[in-house]
Formats: sequence, C-alpha cells, structure tokens
Amino acid sequence: MNKPLILTTPKGTAQWPYLTEPDIEFNPDGLFHTKLSCKKSESVNIKKAIDDMIAQEIKKQHDKDPNKAITKAPLPYVIEDDKVIFNFKMRASGRRKDDGKTFTQKPILLQADLKTPLEEGTQIWGDSILRIVAEPNPYNMPIGIGCTLRLKTVQVIELVTGKSKNTLGELEAAPVVAPKVKSETEPHNLF
Repeated sequence: MNKPLILTTPKGTAQWPYLTEPDIEFNPDGLFHTKLSCKKSESVNIKKAIDDMIAQEIKKQHDKDPNKAITKAPLPYVIEDDKVIFNFKMRASGRRKDDGKTFTQKPILLQADLKTPLEEGTQIWGDSILRIVAEPNPYNMPIGIGCTLRLKTVQVIELVTGKSKNTLGELEAAPVVAPKVKSETEPHNLF
C-alpha cells in the first residue's frame, strides 16, 4: 500500500474557520473546516499535486470504461485574482465503513513554533494567518471525480481571536436624521 500524500500549504489567511469546535449546522456528527486564501505564486506545487491526483482518477475511470462520460466534481480550491482559496475539511465523528466502529477526531492545532499546542478553547477567527497540513483524498463518486483536502495539522502563525459574547453592551437606537442636501442653486466650492 502506498504511503498517503501529505500536502503543506504556504501561509494564508483563514476564512470562516471551524477549527476549535466542529460546525454542526448541517451535519450532527460535526465538521471541522476552513478555507485558506494563499498567494497564487506560492500555491503552484500544492495546486499541481491536487490536479495530478484528479487526473489519475480520471485516467483510472477511462481505462476501466472508455465509453463512460467523465463528470468532474467541484475542485477543492478556487482561483480569485492572485489568490488560491483552498477548502479543507475533517469529520468530527462518525462510523468507520470497514469495521463499523465509531470514531471522533479533531485537527492538531499548534502555535507558530510548531512545538506548542494551541491552548484548549482558544478560538481561531477569520483573518488568522495559518499554514495547514492536509491529506488529499481523490474520489470517484456519483457527483463526479474530485478530491477533498482532509485537515491534519494547523499551524497558527498569527492568531485573530475574540470573545463570542456581545461586547457592545446595551445599544440605544438613535433617531434618524435626514441628511442635509445642498441646493442646486448654491455655488460649488472647488477648493
């Protein structure tokens, strides 16, 4: 059996991270996930590795049945201008297919020194600077041929965090004041 490929991203900016607690909104078993926006120029190798794995799955399908139409699933990344935004996931719990046993898991969260674990309960918010180690998992499913990026380890280079409680205090509604509008007959002051 081949050793699984492990990919390490360049440093990037976290978008909508659920890394300390799983997201249970659409999956009661929970899902750890984040998007990571990286510089396109620094992401060439990781993007190529993902594309190559998908190409291998397409070749396997074509070799197995050359007449079957190939459907591609959505990629685990999108390109926006000079950025590549990778999408990482990890199921928090579930049942193994091979032996039926239940499991729980969570990503390893490390501080910038890569030795010190992130303090338990520390919230990682969007705009944190991270580097992520992930295992690409190619698949051929009814949705199509694609690849997911399974979270393994997260290096927190610059942490953005805060309190989840309302810190604004009591808010009072101010009366709405109509904006002042200059009359068209007033001279315009250019300087």
